[in-house]
Amino acid sequence: MTLKEYDVVRLLRPLPEHKLPMGAVGAVVVVYEHPCAYEVEFCDKDGVTLALVTLSELDIEKTVSQP
Repeated sequence: MTLKEYDVVRLLRPLPEHKLPMGAVGAVVVVYEHPCAYEVEFCDKDGVTLALVTLSELDIEKTVSQP
């Protein structure tokens, strides 16, 4: 999977230490190449950051864009 900055992703597993359920939606803010990892920001409906987490490609999937 190749993700880019600003891609919208969904969690494939819960992250209870960050109070994020499986399926939580966030945005990729940094892409690390070696090892491959992604810094993902999760926000509430008002845009306030809930968590900023480094995740592997096994933890997330890109969401389908809606027009």
